[in-house]
Amino acid sequence: MPSDSIQSILDFKTTLLSTTGYTVMLTVVVLLFWFNNRDERSLLTLGLGGLAGAVGALLGYAPPLLAPWPLLALSMGLLLLFHPLALIATEQMLGRRPSWRFCGLLMLLAMALFVCWGGPGGYARRVVVTSSTHLACWSAVIVLLLRERKLATPVGHWMALALALAVWALAAWRLTVAWRAGDAAFGRDGLLFNLFTSLGLFWTTFCFSIVLLFISYERLLQQLKIRAHHDSLTQLLNHRAFKEKAEPAFARALQSGEPLALLLIDLDHFKSINDRYGHQVGDAVLEQLAACLRKEARQSDLLGRHGGEEFVVLLPQTGAIEAYNAADRLRRAIANLHPEAGGRRLAISASIGVACLNPQEHSNLASLFLAADMLLYQAKHKGRDRVEMV
Repeated sequence: MPSDSIQSILDFKTTLLSTTGYTVMLTVVVLLFWFNNRDERSLLTLGLGGLAGAVGALLGYAPPLLAPWPLLALSMGLLLLFHPLALIATEQMLGRRPSWRFCGLLMLLAMALFVCWGGPGGYARRVVVTSSTHLACWSAVIVLLLRERKLATPVGHWMALALALAVWALAAWRLTVAWRAGDAAFGRDGLLFNLFTSLGLFWTTFCFSIVLLFISYERLLQQLKIRAHHDSLTQLLNHRAFKEKAEPAFARALQSGEPLALLLIDLDHFKSINDRYGHQVGDAVLEQLAACLRKEARQSDLLGRHGGEEFVVLLPQTGAIEAYNAADRLRRAIANLHPEAGGRRLAISASIGVACLNPQEHSNLASLFLAADMLLYQAKHKGRDRVEMV
């Protein structure tokens, strides 16, 4: 355990023990969350950082297995390790390549300066070294969060950015005060300042860890929502989700008198593709068709998989002529896909039924679907690879 002649931020044992307990509990929660969601590797990294910090803090209470100065250096190294691991966890959370080499070199440099430049008697210099390391890590976190703000979850992202800025500000404050005071004055007058700023660093990084956990939770909810509303193969809206989104659009058009069109699209002879080439090829054809629909559709259009090889497109503010042209453009784009199977390029086509909203005939969305379905049947009956509308 560090002697009285070696000043350290680990001297405040009661405070340190309580904060270590919080760290252990949060680390357990983070690791359990990762255990149930192995794809979120950032939580494993964050948990390892919390574990290192907890072990580093508890070394102050362990039997004196080492001399005071080596024990202090080891404790501080483990505590300091949390910060580069927090940077790596943030990179992993946002889908960036982890900067393991940078963080490893930073830790080696920090510990070399801590031991050789700070030394047993250099209290202020040791704080300068640790604070500089904090600044390097959290500056990178801040830049990353600013660059990737469009890719992150909305609430958690801004909370993480605010906490990263708070950590950076505390580290800058500690570095400035320690640098100006020097070892003797800081060791004599800076203990209370060091206690409160250390507590500030602990709680801001603690909250940052909670926010990363919250971001992971947000992302999991988003994934569940996507799975609940989208077809797993084509990633288009499933039948239920399409109806939920199309009903309000239909009601608005009916009330305002704006034009609206519904397209039902069915792949011709799709069963023969499945029977001859297998379901894997059939699935690939459906995926290519979905990608084609996304490419050709406008941003305001609603796209969905109606079931099997049947797809549906809702065209808001689209009259009869525009709807027919859009449907024929889709028909031609589908005919140009030519998916491959067993080294052969397949020729595929689609039949499309186009129903335009008529307030006298269509009182609800179901009646518009029925009209489009009847027109699709006509297209099939008249030879397929064609568009039918009234």
